[in-house]
Amino acid sequence: MEVTLRGNIPAATTAGIMLLTRARQLGYRLTVSLVGDPEDAMKIRGPAVFYAPVLASCGVGREAGRGATVVVPGPPGTPLMVTVHPHGESGWFFVDRTGNGMHPATQAFVRLSRDSRPAARELGREMRKGMEALGLSTDPAVLDVLFGADVPPLTRLALGLRAGRAMAGGRGEPITRHISGGANGDPFPDTYHRGLDTDLATPAKTQWIFDALSTSVRDKAEWCIHTARELAMEDGGRDLVLLFHVLEIVSYLVQLPNHSILPPLGAAEDSVATSLGDALTASGDGDASAQLRQVYRFLGGKYVSDSIHAILVGDTDPPPGDHVGRWRWFCKEARRGRKEADALWPNIIDPPS
Repeated sequence: MEVTLRGNIPAATTAGIMLLTRARQLGYRLTVSLVGDPEDAMKIRGPAVFYAPVLASCGVGREAGRGATVVVPGPPGTPLMVTVHPHGESGWFFVDRTGNGMHPATQAFVRLSRDSRPAARELGREMRKGMEALGLSTDPAVLDVLFGADVPPLTRLALGLRAGRAMAGGRGEPITRHISGGANGDPFPDTYHRGLDTDLATPAKTQWIFDALSTSVRDKAEWCIHTARELAMEDGGRDLVLLFHVLEIVSYLVQLPNHSILPPLGAAEDSVATSLGDALTASGDGDASAQLRQVYRFLGGKYVSDSIHAILVGDTDPPPGDHVGRWRWFCKEARRGRKEADALWPNIIDPPS
């Protein structure tokens, strides 16, 4: 049996891999050819980490990844692309690998430890001690996840805790033991803007959050927020973004009953969180498209210059020009290739007469 496919590289190559793999599993002799020159394929560069069962099953990102988690390496110092949305089609954000942070709130946190003001350095130490008490890694990359992941605030908190504990190798204390369950206020909005600075600078606006904390942490929390507020006022409000994002997450946390649990993580969220440490240190010339083509060739797939009987697979529109857009396009087209291979298979083994 022989089939020739035409289309964009991720869709057609994924479809070819799926057809060849299924034929091998069932003992069929199948030849698959793709129309086009593989050297013309667009490079899909790392570093990146995400959850994509289709790409992982095609051998993409498996050296440092595990299960359905895809880890594509990249040059040292290049920000890591991350999404906790399944399949990599949305929700991308960046995590810094140099210790400086990508998210504005993370950058503000890093500045505390480098500040010439003793109170700022003391605040930075107290925040790191708090992270350690929770079993978290103090790597600023964890804060990029905590502040930047495209999921609701409490899920971000659970995600940050999972990632930080996986990196640090610790468990820490359950975070909900530090709340009283008696919150009497509305959670902060999800997005920071300078129009919120007046509320952030007004202690009465945030007092209800401290009232909902347990006595074991309330005094220290009030000191940290008071110090952060004063320091931010001294530098013209530049670092109020850190104060906002900390209070935003805590304002959602204190809505929970005492000793309750945070939202459970889905498969994509958990797999990315536990693979973050490996993804941060993975380096090399990663190209997801090249990895896909290598597996296709390993399975016996061929390339041809043209064929009048080729079956169109995938979208014919050109990929986006931006880096994140290309990744979304690559992931979407790979899934499309999987679906079209499933649709083609019955006609290959039992063609209509």
